[in-house]
Amino acid sequence: MALTRSVLPGLPEASRICLGTATFGTAQIPQDRAFAILDAFAAAGGNFVDTAHVYAAWLPDGAGASERTLGAWMRSRRMELVVGSKGGHPPLADMMRSRLRPEDLAADCGESLERLQRGRIDLYWLHRDDPAIPVGEIIDALQPLLCSGRIGAIGASNWSTARIAAANAWAAAHGAGGFIASQIAWSLAADAPGYTPFGGTLGMDDATLAWHQASGVAQIPYSSQAGGFFAKPLPTAGRYACPANAARWHRVRAMAAQRGCSPNALALAWILSHPSGGWAVVGPKDPQQLHDSLAADAIQLEPVMLESLAGGSPT
Repeated sequence: MALTRSVLPGLPEASRICLGTATFGTAQIPQDRAFAILDAFAAAGGNFVDTAHVYAAWLPDGAGASERTLGAWMRSRRMELVVGSKGGHPPLADMMRSRLRPEDLAADCGESLERLQRGRIDLYWLHRDDPAIPVGEIIDALQPLLCSGRIGAIGASNWSTARIAAANAWAAAHGAGGFIASQIAWSLAADAPGYTPFGGTLGMDDATLAWHQASGVAQIPYSSQAGGFFAKPLPTAGRYACPANAARWHRVRAMAAQRGCSPNALALAWILSHPSGGWAVVGPKDPQQLHDSLAADAIQLEPVMLESLAGGSPT
């Protein structure tokens, strides 16, 4: 059975499971293995991919590798995908430096299009926010890219809900295109108390979840399987090491055994079945991991199951 697809405003029909490609084309996931993952994803009916201008600049010779690999695969297979890419990320050597001015976004978008070997990025995410810049200036900077067709729709990655709401209110008042989706970290495993996210990234909390439920802005989360937390031995330290997650780990393992699926697939199904979910970015390292994740598309979880796995709370 082909993966379920759905529609977001301004986008072609896209698979609910989005393939993350952060290190495609690097030593971590060389091009031949990246192509094998993409082939398997497409064969299963997947067509939505996630990349970024900054991927994978933190690795030797990794700058632009993800986008170039996607472009090479689409060209070699003569196949188009629904491409989400991100721009406006600060330089890795100077994370406090803002890059959301019109010239920065135009340069990032233009270089991403060259790497991807295509004339349009379907969903263009702003990779970070700069609260010092008024939202109207940022939305204005994106309009030439929208009007020219170089991007199809815009999303906010690691933006606060207050800034997304302000940006969309400004866009509505001025007849401009606003954010159709948000991307932050979200999984059944919550961040442990005291955990500090890296580099301005954001994670789900109760207030953010409530805002998404009320606003209707789609959430397309990354880290949707918590880095394989539920598939690995229970950790005693790290991002997800806390009693609440330990209890969730045990519940997921028990329910997965009952349903005959993997804990990783069940954890992903929790996001896909959630009233404020329905989409998720996954980051498999090989085709076997991909197939395990794709099994989540066929797992339906009722509200009582969602609450049971989370321990009585949807987050």
